[in-house]
Amino acid sequence: MYFIYLRKAIEEGSIFIKSSSNLIALTFVSVYIEDVKEKNPIPLYLKIKVPRMKSPLTLVKSLLAVVGVAAVSAVSAAPAWAFSFGNIAGGDTPGDAYVNSFTFDVVDQGLSLVFFNIKNSGDAAAPSMFISQVFFDDNGYLSGPSANVSNIGQVAFNGGASNAQLPQGGNNFTTDYAFSRLPGAGNAFGIQANETLVLGFKANYNNVIAALNSGELKIGLHVQGLPNGASDSYISSSGNTENTPEPLTMLAAGAAVGFGTMFKKQRAQAQKAE
Repeated sequence: MYFIYLRKAIEEGSIFIKSSSNLIALTFVSVYIEDVKEKNPIPLYLKIKVPRMKSPLTLVKSLLAVVGVAAVSAVSAAPAWAFSFGNIAGGDTPGDAYVNSFTFDVVDQGLSLVFFNIKNSGDAAAPSMFISQVFFDDNGYLSGPSANVSNIGQVAFNGGASNAQLPQGGNNFTTDYAFSRLPGAGNAFGIQANETLVLGFKANYNNVIAALNSGELKIGLHVQGLPNGASDSYISSSGNTENTPEPLTMLAAGAAVGFGTMFKKQRAQAQKAE
């Protein structure tokens, strides 16, 4: 039996490890992660078969790698769902070819707080296009709006409760909240290529996801700077969501595969040396 105590110091960004000096006979590892903010230990039990190695240092490196994967997996970020937008039937068409450049994620922040990450991935055929306005047809699912929570890029919006009409939205879209880029600096404060606007609301995450799937909750975009000075609008598509792992979760999965390959090679080398 072998024990390692891993403390994830969230506030200091440091990790402390205490361990025994007997590394040769390691067959089982127990990992405990303590979130300093929550004061709540999280037990993670890992059974690891490790060959006898002549170099204790090699085993230490391998062990720390496994512990790192466990730590990353345990503290991975909140769940998120990815959504796309669709063209408006019977509406303007200058931006129809660029609809796939615009997406948004919905992220559960806990404590009844939900973030909407509105993204513009850009398109080489329309490098100047930008999102100038974001609209929500809410139907009572959202409250307490906030803008510019953690934007990516030079994005700056303001807004809140509003009945402003989404261009081309018509009777199928009734605005409850609207956000517009700040004036000045040309179009710099709009959501340009590879930029993200983050909007926060008080809401029940599961209810929001269900409402987006059913179409009870919709998001509209007004995009400007299209070729020939044109503009167009889009509305979020219902029923096409995708559960997306957060970056830390994907990092943990990739690391696990990499370390698995490393252990296999080390075992083969150890067997040859015996």
